[in-house]
Amino acid sequence: MAVSIQRRLISITSLILVIVLTSTGWVLDKTYSASIVQGAEQQLRLVIYALMGIAKEEGASLVFSQSLADPRLTQAKSGLYAIVTADPKQILWRSPSLQSIDSSGLSNNLSFANLTPGVFSFSNIGGVQARFQLSYAVIWDGIEPSQVVFTAIVDQAPYLAAIDDFRQNLLLGLGGATLFFILAQFLALGWGLKPLLVMQREVRELEQGTRSELSSKYPIELSGLAENLQRFASHEQQQRIRYRQALDNLAHSLKTPLSVLRNALVEVTIDKPLIKDQIDRMQDTVSRQLARVVLAAPVMLSTQIDVAQVTRKLVSTLEVAFPKMDLLLTLHAQPKLRIDEGDLLEILGNVVENACKYGKYSVVISVGEVQMIQAIDANISITIEDDGPGIPDAMREEVLSRGLRLDTQVSGQGIGLAAAKELVILYEGSLSISDSALGGAKVSLCFPIKLA
Repeated sequence: MAVSIQRRLISITSLILVIVLTSTGWVLDKTYSASIVQGAEQQLRLVIYALMGIAKEEGASLVFSQSLADPRLTQAKSGLYAIVTADPKQILWRSPSLQSIDSSGLSNNLSFANLTPGVFSFSNIGGVQARFQLSYAVIWDGIEPSQVVFTAIVDQAPYLAAIDDFRQNLLLGLGGATLFFILAQFLALGWGLKPLLVMQREVRELEQGTRSELSSKYPIELSGLAENLQRFASHEQQQRIRYRQALDNLAHSLKTPLSVLRNALVEVTIDKPLIKDQIDRMQDTVSRQLARVVLAAPVMLSTQIDVAQVTRKLVSTLEVAFPKMDLLLTLHAQPKLRIDEGDLLEILGNVVENACKYGKYSVVISVGEVQMIQAIDANISITIEDDGPGIPDAMREEVLSRGLRLDTQVSGQGIGLAAAKELVILYEGSLSISDSALGGAKVSLCFPIKLA
């Protein structure tokens, strides 16, 4: 099942948009979470610095002032706690907030491994409630033992709640942005592809016969396509008109001969010359009406065909078919024509093959341009000459009619030159026959320069 261009574009752009926004959301989430954790660490550092500031020596031990910098250290279950130890088992001081909870259980979960004096150690504390721990070991001269560890602890719940809230807002924001951009691109693509939909509808109407031509208001990108479609539609419409007219004319023209034949069959003695005359008349009528239908200008092609290349291809083929014939190709120019390659091959093939059949030893093909006598523009000219018996002046027009052959000893149906002439006329060109310098016939093909 074919998928529309709009659906394809929306699908791929939506996929890219979702991937980009998801990646952006992931980066923002990681960055914000890291900043929250870093903020918690900075807060705990300030607590440790404050504890170090209020610590005083009394003999060989440390004492701490009751005026703490952060009031949460004095509040029960405030979520901020502090403890000072001389070693993991000797507690020198703990904050009032820590005394209000299970201090022994919390103290047992503290981690003091790999502490280096003068270096902060940040870690997570597991358990029923997750917490952040920041420890700082110092060498305090004058007390025993000399290494003192300051530890600040804070509950993770407020920080995790902030992260969850940010994630929720981020999800809503990016989800809303995704829906907005998908809707916006749907509207934009619908507006941008509207000319294609209009063209599709108008072409369908042309096929159904409810419209005679395409509208002219198309974007620049589609103007060339619209012109070609219009040209093709006009050609098809004219072709249908010619067929209908030909059938009407044919029906009208055959009424009288059919009536004569019907009346002649009633007579006792059949007048054969009369019947033959009416049959010939009917045959001429059919041929004439068919010719009127065929002789119609084709759609102007946009692709240019290299005449020299097509001619070389034809010469190579005929050299195999006529090995005893010397085919000489002379290129005075390298013209290009807006013509169907098959039509050009049929034209040249019929004429050159005819020259090979009736020529004795050689055929000369010349391609070039000829200047018009009373016009500025030049015509593209192709001449084919042979050294055969030639064509008498009186027979040159008749030989261009279908079915007439001057030499019945050569195989064929006598329509080669006639078919070539009909195709040349289709492209508004001309075909003429004259005497060749080789002694045989010279067939000249001329195409208007506008086809180049």
